[in-house]
Amino acid sequence: MSDEDLKHLMNAREALVHKRLTWAQAIASSDAPDNAIRSIVEVQRAIEVVDFAIEELEQAELDEELAEDEEDNS
Repeated sequence: MSDEDLKHLMNAREALVHKRLTWAQAIASSDAPDNAIRSIVEVQRAIEVVDFAIEELEQAELDEELAEDEEDNS
C-alpha cells in the first residue's frame, strides 16, 4: 500500500465529511429542499465508498505483511 494512496483517500474523506456537514447545516436551517436531502445522501454514499477503499488498502497491506512473514519463516 502506498502511503500516498492512503493520504489521498483520507483527504477525500475529510473533504466529503465537511461537505456532509455543510449539507446538514443547510437542511437544519430551512425546510430541507429535496435536492439538499438527496445531496447529503449522495455525499454519505461517497464517504462509504472511500471508507471501503481505505479498508481494502489496509487489508492489502496486512496480506502483504503476512506473505512476507511466511516467506521469512520458510
